[in-house]
Amino acid sequence: MTSPTGRTPAQTPWHVLEVAPVPSVDHPDAWAYHGIAAVERATEIASRGYDDLARSAQQTVSGMLHQEYARKQRFVAVLDRPDGGAPTADDVVGFGFVAMTLKDNTHTADVHVGVHPDHRRQGIGTALAARVEEAAADAGRTTFFVWAAAPREAAADEEAVVPATGVGRIPADVPGVRFALRRGYTIEQVERMSRLDLPVDPDSLATFEAEARAKAGDDYRTHTWEGIPEEWRAGYAQLMTRMSTDVPQGELDFGEETWDAERVGVYLEERAASGQRLLTTLVEHVPSGEVVAGTSFLLQDAKPAFVFQEETIALKTHRGHRLGMLVKAVNLRELAARYPQTERVHTFNAEENAHMLGINVALGFRPSGAEAALQKRL
Repeated sequence: MTSPTGRTPAQTPWHVLEVAPVPSVDHPDAWAYHGIAAVERATEIASRGYDDLARSAQQTVSGMLHQEYARKQRFVAVLDRPDGGAPTADDVVGFGFVAMTLKDNTHTADVHVGVHPDHRRQGIGTALAARVEEAAADAGRTTFFVWAAAPREAAADEEAVVPATGVGRIPADVPGVRFALRRGYTIEQVERMSRLDLPVDPDSLATFEAEARAKAGDDYRTHTWEGIPEEWRAGYAQLMTRMSTDVPQGELDFGEETWDAERVGVYLEERAASGQRLLTTLVEHVPSGEVVAGTSFLLQDAKPAFVFQEETIALKTHRGHRLGMLVKAVNLRELAARYPQTERVHTFNAEENAHMLGINVALGFRPSGAEAALQKRL
């Protein structure tokens, strides 16, 4: 099934089609995944100025093969070939994606649309958005989430859109935000994107760690691994479950995600298949043996110059002991020792999450962009 092109005589004809999963990036039918990766690189450069966070074809292929906890569908917009031949990666000018969780939040869908900057304003984004929203609605989903990147937050004297929380400002001219608002989405939260240039001064890092350990005391012990040993996955799962509800969510219609050791194992398998690995530090509460805090870096085999700062959390019952600073400082020290070639760290935090932002700023993170979280309820 293809969408109407909505083209004018001056436009290049195109059509939309659904992409089936493929076993590897070398498969003959993987052309669409290579095309999606190329479009995502172009859109990331257009919105952020660099392509660190653009997913590779390998990551996209792996994600579609792992659908144990979410049903995923992908669509591509491809140019019509004058010779009538089969499309190639170079013909892909846009993509659409929808992910629908299967065990929790079964009324929601994450949707994402990207159009190559050279092919915008031809109705491609509208056609792709209609397809992913239709797929979600047909599956009974009634709340859609979308995230739109901005190169920076809006200045005080600049026209901006402000979320329901009242915290954070996105420039009103951000294309992704304008597009979502026109389709009936409302902005619910602004996240600050931050960047830490490495290396961090080792003496400063040692001081942060020592101060945090002194505050935590002997009841708290850190453990660091590449990957997560099986006997620690249940504890990590508890942190991920709490992460889904204990961090600021604004007015997003999103409830608890339930994680267990099996789900953590599937997550690690998917990351490995996509060429990514975790460097994780967890905090054990020695008297109880409970995992009470943790953080991870997501390392990229294909892009070793940067890592992404994944979730950082301390359980509410163990806050006030500087465990957030402790796990971050330890993980940064271990990153420097194990992967000294790493040049930068990227992360996102809700603007109203003042505590975690304060830790990041102390460590040397600086604002590098913003992202709007938007939702639409049917």
